[in-house]
Amino acid sequence: MQQDMIQQEEQTCSLHEDRQLFIEEILALRSLAGEAGVTGHLLAELDDFKHQVERLDASAWKRKEVRNLSRNELVHLSLDVLRAYRSRSCGVE
Repeated sequence: MQQDMIQQEEQTCSLHEDRQLFIEEILALRSLAGEAGVTGHLLAELDDFKHQVERLDASAWKRKEVRNLSRNELVHLSLDVLRAYRSRSCGVE
């Protein structure tokens, strides 16, 4: 019984760390976007996405499909940041 509680606590801690690292990735992308001069709705989208992930509880983050959807969303936002930067650097807005 105690072994199960310890294992569950370790899993919860691991999920929390995983979610925190993911939030740090979002923050890093937002910082990079700011440094690249990307502004407007894209920064707001990144902020909204970070807040959505922060509001997820451990049971939601535990579900693999939630983590996968979140990863996919981060990939899409990363590509949007790259496109916006490329557009700015080419003088196309």
